[in-house]
Amino acid sequence: MDHIFAHRSPKPTESDYTKYRPYIREDFRECCAYCLMHETFAAGQENFELDHFRPKSKFPELSNEYTNIYYSCHPCNQQKRDYWPSEELRSRGFRFVDTCKENFSAHFEDEDGYWKPISKAGTYTEEKIRLNSKHKVEVRRMILGVLLILDGTSVDWNEPWKSQVAVANLIRAICAGQ
Repeated sequence: MDHIFAHRSPKPTESDYTKYRPYIREDFRECCAYCLMHETFAAGQENFELDHFRPKSKFPELSNEYTNIYYSCHPCNQQKRDYWPSEELRSRGFRFVDTCKENFSAHFEDEDGYWKPISKAGTYTEEKIRLNSKHKVEVRRMILGVLLILDGTSVDWNEPWKSQVAVANLIRAICAGQ
């Protein structure tokens, strides 16, 4: 697969984008489109928001377009805000990584929880959304460490965490003290 997430087809049509929430949540497998954190590790469903990938302030015609709505944790959505690269920046390759069209590994290398950008889009995304904030790196390191110690596996960032059921169940059991 050459992308991490996908919007459903046929897509729902609503006049109010907030009604898309249950569908978007499912399409993004309960993970943030930007930092890829599952709800379990990002303060739960109530800490997630609907983000307009192309900001509605700059693309009002896409306000209710289903394929422009992404599932985002609050910190990523707050960092992204209504940023959108200028035409000049986009022509030079600086843009947001689109996880509905691209894989993680095309833009980042994981170095023990730190995501090293390896493309201009990766650099732009990391800088604007602060994907390597101290907290996000610490959470990724914790998850990677626990998996390595207990299961001998690691996270495949090209796959949503939700699809890595054994990983999620193992970490849930650890967090619950089982």
